[in-house]
Amino acid sequence: MIGSAMAIHFAMAGMIMSASAMSGGFKLPPHTTRTLKNGARLYVMEYHELPLVDFGVIIGSGSAVDPKGKEGLASLVAELLRKGTATRSAREIADAVDFVGGSLSASADQDGSHLGAEFLAKDLDLALDLLADTLLRPSFTQEEVDRARAETLGELKAAKENPGLLASRRFIEVLYRGHPYGHPTTGWESSVESITRDDVMRYYRDHYAPDNVIVVAVGDFKSDDMLAKLEARLSGWGGKASVRKPLPDPAAPKGRGIYLVDKPDSTQSQIRYGGLGIRRTDPDFAALTVANTILGGGFTSRLVEEIRVNRGLSYGVNSRFYSLLQRGPYMINTFTKNQTTLETVKLAQEVQSKFLKEGPTQEEIDKARKYLKGSFAIGHQSPDAMADVLGEIAFYGLAPDYYDTWLDRIARVTAEDVKRVSAKFPEAESVLLVLGQASEIRKDLETLGAVSVVPLTER
Repeated sequence: MIGSAMAIHFAMAGMIMSASAMSGGFKLPPHTTRTLKNGARLYVMEYHELPLVDFGVIIGSGSAVDPKGKEGLASLVAELLRKGTATRSAREIADAVDFVGGSLSASADQDGSHLGAEFLAKDLDLALDLLADTLLRPSFTQEEVDRARAETLGELKAAKENPGLLASRRFIEVLYRGHPYGHPTTGWESSVESITRDDVMRYYRDHYAPDNVIVVAVGDFKSDDMLAKLEARLSGWGGKASVRKPLPDPAAPKGRGIYLVDKPDSTQSQIRYGGLGIRRTDPDFAALTVANTILGGGFTSRLVEEIRVNRGLSYGVNSRFYSLLQRGPYMINTFTKNQTTLETVKLAQEVQSKFLKEGPTQEEIDKARKYLKGSFAIGHQSPDAMADVLGEIAFYGLAPDYYDTWLDRIARVTAEDVKRVSAKFPEAESVLLVLGQASEIRKDLETLGAVSVVPLTER
């Protein structure tokens, strides 16, 4: 089911893969689109291999439109969709889903909010009723708002004991300081504490409107029948989403910034290095996918080979582009012992710099293309993956045949293409953030330049 991305996600959206795809050819199964009079956009695709139906609903507003001081509001509203409607309590919704072995989920990421469902085809009408009820008629009772807020605060407190999560969040906050992408989708403790039921209802009224929604359905049904059922349940939905300014372009860091987050009890250092990456619609997406696979996105990448295999500095290291409507973050992610923090940082930077300067070998290109082709086939073989594909195409405005030509575009990427797009890897304008025991690692980091100390949590 369609869920949060950051969805902040560079990972490919899924799709059903046939034997022909394994040999290089793939064509996305046909789908039908319809825009209702109220503006709701419907995308339906028949898939009869399994007796399942998967739904994905995308609301075109996410945490990037959280009001200042109310960060985390979009996420809280999404969570509350399943917690009671005008006709069903939270318990009744959960019991109805569990009784037929279905699933119903909701979340938000930077760019959108998401409601997903998977049910057996025989339970289609129940699935549609539940989906429409939670989307159109949430009750947002004070009791459920209080409970959801308390649960979110508990999760935020627990996150303080997760160094890896904290480091990634602080990296994003530093990189996007002052930009709508710069806060965690779940907000900060102080902002979540301030959210009221009125805030929840106002956000819902402003953003949950038919002209701001995409509904995707994939599964064991007839398209005409599905479209008729969706229209019957959604055509009476009125209202329009509030007009809002487009998201501004994030500002790139000025030079190379070095940031230290002090966690006195930490025996390891969490290392995050990177900067602004690309939009999801970047025309060089295929070439960058191959390039990043070689550098740090695959099991045999250069970063893995040097940092884990050859030096034994860490059990895990990777690099990744998180592509969004605006430029998403690019990040190298690893950890190491306090004593080897500087060595690991310098090695990661050196490996990237050498790769961007010299480019890949033909052997690396061939290996990356083979890896991407295989993972494309193996990892995306279910109806919910098809729903992700349609949702991604619709939300980001990709060409309808985008995935029909994906493998061909990967196969055409050359070493020259990888060298050409290397400028899109941030290096001169970058952020290095290390979370660890400052008393042990600060002096080492200062050999790289001026170090700014930032608090463990923003709020």
